[in-house]
Amino acid sequence: MEGLSIIIPVHNKIDITVKCIDFIIKFNKGCAFEIIVVDNGSADETRRVLSDDKRITYIRNGENLGVSKACNIGAERAKYDVLCFMHNDVFVYREKWTAAICGFVEKTATAGVVGLYGAKTIRRDGSFRGKSIVHAIKDKPSMTRGYEKVAVVDGLLLSMKKAVFEDCRGFCEAFIVHYYDKDISMRAYKEGFVNYVLNIPFDHVCGTTRSGIRHDDTIRDEAQKSFTEMWSRYLPVDVSTWREKIGWLAKGALSRPVAD
Repeated sequence: MEGLSIIIPVHNKIDITVKCIDFIIKFNKGCAFEIIVVDNGSADETRRVLSDDKRITYIRNGENLGVSKACNIGAERAKYDVLCFMHNDVFVYREKWTAAICGFVEKTATAGVVGLYGAKTIRRDGSFRGKSIVHAIKDKPSMTRGYEKVAVVDGLLLSMKKAVFEDCRGFCEAFIVHYYDKDISMRAYKEGFVNYVLNIPFDHVCGTTRSGIRHDDTIRDEAQKSFTEMWSRYLPVDVSTWREKIGWLAKGALSRPVAD
C-alpha cells in the first residue's frame, strides 16, 4: 500500500513525544502516512496520554527492550510499503515531507536505507569520516543537492522499502541502542542497494530516545566492538567521488596556518 509508516520508539519524555506527533501531522496534511509509537515501558505519563490517542497506533512493551527491538516490533504492525524509523526528538521542517521521502524511496530502484543524516565514509573502527558527513540540519545544511549517496545513514530518521527491510532481516537486536543504524546500512550495502541522504531540513534535540538506558557508554563501546568485528571484511566503506576527495584536501590545505 502506498504511503509511509512512521515508527517511533519512546521511553518517557511524553512532552517531546507529543510535540513530535503534532509536528508530523502539522507538516503532512493530505499525505498518506501512519504513526506507530512503541513505548519501551515508560514510567511517566506516556501510557495514559497516548493509549487513547486516535491519531496513532500505540504499542506498549512491559520494559525497555532497546531501540532496535522496538523498531522491529513497530515494523510488524506497519500497513504501508515504506517504513520510516525516527527518534521522538526529530522535527522535520518541510511541508509533505512524508510524501517526499516515500516518493524518493519508491521511485529509486536502487534505494536501500534513506535518511536525513549520514556519511559517505565509514572508517575501519566504525566511525564517520567527518568531512564526508552530509545533512540538511535547519539553517546550517552541509549539502546543496537534492540527495547524496552515502555509505551509512544515521538512525535519527531512516526509511526503506518494507522489502529492503525484510531482505536485511530487520534491525539486529544485539545492537540495543547503538550501531543498529550503521548495521542495517551495511546490510543494505552488502545486498547491493545504495544508501542516500535527502536534502530535507530538520532539527534534532538529541538524546531523549536513549534516556533511561543504564550504562549507555559501556553499551556503546561494546556495540562498536561487535560492529567492527562483524563487518571487518567490508570496512572501511567509502562512496565519495574523487572530486569530493580533492575538495576536502583543498579545504584542509586552505584551513592550515601558514608558517612564518
